[in-house]
Amino acid sequence: MKGLGFRAGWGVLGALAVSVAGTATAQDEGVKMVEQLVKKAGSTVQAISEAKVQLNKTMDVYNSIFADDAKDRKNLYKKLQDEMETMEKRRAEISKRSDEMKTEADTVFKSWSDSTGAIDNPDLKKRSQERLTKTKASYNQIEAAGKKAQEVYSPVMKSLQDQVTYLGHDLNASAVASLKPDAAKLNAQAEELSKRVDETVSVANKNINSLKPE
Repeated sequence: MKGLGFRAGWGVLGALAVSVAGTATAQDEGVKMVEQLVKKAGSTVQAISEAKVQLNKTMDVYNSIFADDAKDRKNLYKKLQDEMETMEKRRAEISKRSDEMKTEADTVFKSWSDSTGAIDNPDLKKRSQERLTKTKASYNQIEAAGKKAQEVYSPVMKSLQDQVTYLGHDLNASAVASLKPDAAKLNAQAEELSKRVDETVSVANKNINSLKPE
């Protein structure tokens, strides 16, 4: 009988150990999920930054067409088209990485909400819910930054495309000269865009840092 009691005691302890281990594993998975969300958010910001670099390259080629000493504008025009195509790919990459980030966020927040619901202690449950709400707010700022980045590029790229189309059948000195006032406006737009992108990246990085597990 003593032997049975001893084994039963170990059975209870064993079950408790499995329960504790299971809880620890779930918590560890939760931390990993948040880390993955941080990684996805960082990739989104990287895509936004890469798009800005590509915009600068595109504008450099664009401006070279308007230079007084420009040679072989036909070749420069072809190069501009290539840079614009790459720019569109960079914008598409922002959208792709933003979607991946959102999918990851949905998974993290559902898991976190489920875990909070399993807490019996009212005070801890409340604090967990508050932390979840705060984390969601930080994520929403990052998501908004991604959407804003996609939106702010559109007017500049549309203006650029219109001018490229304008020059498509009339790439001579007088046609280029006629566009110089429009070129000045486009450069001002691009400069303002760069500032807004920098602000967007700054806001996103600040919120990403707030998500990182300590």
